[in-house]
Amino acid sequence: MTTSISLELSATAIRSTYNKVMCRSRFLPLVALILTSAAVNAQSTSSTNPNQDASLRNFVQRAVQFLDSAQLQQRQQAEKALIDRGPKVLDLLPTDLEPYSSEVRTRLDRIRQKLYEDVAIQTASGSLVSLTGTFRLHDVLQELEQQTGNLIVTSREFGNTLELDLEKVPFHQALDQILDQSGLEPEPYFAPHPNQILIKPALAGAVARTNQADYTGPFRIAVVKVNSSKNLRIPNASACTLTLHVGWEPRVRPLYLTMTAEKLKAVDDAGNEITPLIDGEKTLNVEGTAPLVELEIPFTLPRTTARQLQTVTGTISAMVPGRKEHFEFSKLEASSSFPKQQRRAGVTVTVQSVRQTDQQTIVELDIHYRDAGNAFESHRGWTNRNLVYLTRDGNKLALKPRRETISQKKQAVTYRYTFDTQAELARMTFNYHTPALLLNKEVEFELNAIPLP
Repeated sequence: MTTSISLELSATAIRSTYNKVMCRSRFLPLVALILTSAAVNAQSTSSTNPNQDASLRNFVQRAVQFLDSAQLQQRQQAEKALIDRGPKVLDLLPTDLEPYSSEVRTRLDRIRQKLYEDVAIQTASGSLVSLTGTFRLHDVLQELEQQTGNLIVTSREFGNTLELDLEKVPFHQALDQILDQSGLEPEPYFAPHPNQILIKPALAGAVARTNQADYTGPFRIAVVKVNSSKNLRIPNASACTLTLHVGWEPRVRPLYLTMTAEKLKAVDDAGNEITPLIDGEKTLNVEGTAPLVELEIPFTLPRTTARQLQTVTGTISAMVPGRKEHFEFSKLEASSSFPKQQRRAGVTVTVQSVRQTDQQTIVELDIHYRDAGNAFESHRGWTNRNLVYLTRDGNKLALKPRRETISQKKQAVTYRYTFDTQAELARMTFNYHTPALLLNKEVEFELNAIPLP
């Protein structure tokens, strides 16, 4: 699919548009003519170059030039054209903004912000799976990876043949159906990589996973255990505790999850409301490698006549990262150039200083988000997963620096990284990877007909 200015057009439609533009070019802004021509060229090379890298790069270069046009209409059209091409242009937009005017910088910032938001929203919306027909399990898992970006590995080879009829089904719901047909289940804690799902034969007597969970965007929420306890010494301490598994697509991996007591509600089969025995906000630890967390929620004991909880509803707040960006800072020896600052969409990364002493290189780094919510509270550890390293002449030099927190604010944090190397600063580049923006997603769930002990 090729974008011409702002419309998704077929090859025939694009060529028709191009011909009309050529006939009426003296009546249209020059930017429309050039960008339409670039779109036609991209379409014409699609058969020989499926990725269209060269054509897309040419399109982006032309559009960026028009961001500084003397005519407002041309600047607006160029900005819209870049946005309409989608997130694939992000890697082709200029990162060194020094040569550009303030007008171009402002428009490039808006373009990046919109495209990064689109990526984050798509990520938080969850993947949909379409598979209809007869498949081998191996082929199904490959198709799931291709359609969703989620890698599923097996503990051994399985020769299962599956009959599937899935049309735009949420990833976890589709996976549950596939696993039930195959007699398999996930093993969340022993996957070879944090961004994988390991599947193995289901335990004897395990109930089907299908229809046992609520599927919301990229999340799967299910009750896996119910315990009732009666405290004979302190009756008020008696409780009915639900154990929930909150899972997510491995490709998503939220930075953190929280749940507030005020949004929790449970009702038994007689219509009686059951009160949750937690206060305020509860944080769910997602620092492990498994694509799920286990959450225990205590409620008051239901009446003895109750056979099940009719509904349990609640809301989980998930801080979902957008696309990670790679920030590179070279010329570290030029002390007069500090601080060095780069901005991408909602995040600004600043190298405050670089110095060397006792066979060590010390970098002081500031990370500031336009809207970070509570992401930088002290107990959050998500920045530990951000890649940080030095390179020399393009080769990785030091990978695991020691980190010290210098200051911490609501929207920003400052770290001091100490690398065990004293290579020549003029040849070194400091590298940092972090999400371009953070998106808070409210995950509402409803679980039904939960049997009571």
